[in-house]
Amino acid sequence: MFISTKHRSHYHLALVACALAFFVIMLGAYTRLTDAGLSCPDWPNCYGYITAPHTVEQLQDAAQKYPATPINVKKAWTEMTHRYFAGTEGILILVLTGMFLFSRKIKSARSVFAGVALLGLLGMQVALGMLTVTKLLKPVIVLSHLLTGLSLLCLLWWAYLDFFLSRDTFAKNTPATFKPWLWLAFFVMAAQITLGGWVSTHYASLACVDFPYCNGKILPTMQWGQLNTDLITIHMLHRIGAMVAGVYLALLSVALLRQPTMRGMGVAILTLVSLQISLGILNIIWLRPVWLALIHHGVAIVLLLTVIAALVKVTITATGKHHA
Repeated sequence: MFISTKHRSHYHLALVACALAFFVIMLGAYTRLTDAGLSCPDWPNCYGYITAPHTVEQLQDAAQKYPATPINVKKAWTEMTHRYFAGTEGILILVLTGMFLFSRKIKSARSVFAGVALLGLLGMQVALGMLTVTKLLKPVIVLSHLLTGLSLLCLLWWAYLDFFLSRDTFAKNTPATFKPWLWLAFFVMAAQITLGGWVSTHYASLACVDFPYCNGKILPTMQWGQLNTDLITIHMLHRIGAMVAGVYLALLSVALLRQPTMRGMGVAILTLVSLQISLGILNIIWLRPVWLALIHHGVAIVLLLTVIAALVKVTITATGKHHA
């Protein structure tokens, strides 16, 4: 049985919430990559309207109210579309939170934790979304906004796997020895995504325009005291992190390949790591086209979710947990 019969009625809602959270993060990345993040100078409206101003009257009114912020209708619609989908995701999360906290079918210590955590993260995300605009894309706020969104997605994905799928989905027992190494993989990936976000929020992707060199140098001078301002240092930290993460995840995937019940996870992780490294190199060589940067962003998230799925698989099979 793929879907636990106990939770069959909630399965689609949880899956839609995961998919929508992923889409919102990707839409946020597109908004940032196209420099549309401040296309609406106010929040939650856009030049005082619930949509991007587009009629002649609205454009004239917006120009009078915000003379220091020229209107770019296309970018304003990009920003507002992101807000609309984020709002829809927020409503879905509230519904799931109520289900986790009050549904008799799934209420447990784990579901209460999931509900409270989702509610807390959602509140943080809304506040950070507002501050992203009012603080004019301050890097630490933009990065916090991204990481909170990823935390929501990871929590939704864990809840979906742990609450709504039957144990049969995860095959037979898997040695618990993999668990600490998978946790380490999760934190390695989280750290590398954080470094990638720091690069993105500082627009440091093109601080080095060649590979494997950085502007003609194998190892450029690093300004360790300027991690918030020196773009080359920010860029190179992400490169170094990519090498460390790539080697570790490749070694872990080889170990997983040797365990029959984890072979699929090993293949998935190794494939995604290889793809991600290739995309990272192409982003530099091709000077970061938007479409390629988006794929790079998306594959990193899918890789993180794959590690979480492997963790859930090991945890469920090791503890013998069984859904009714």
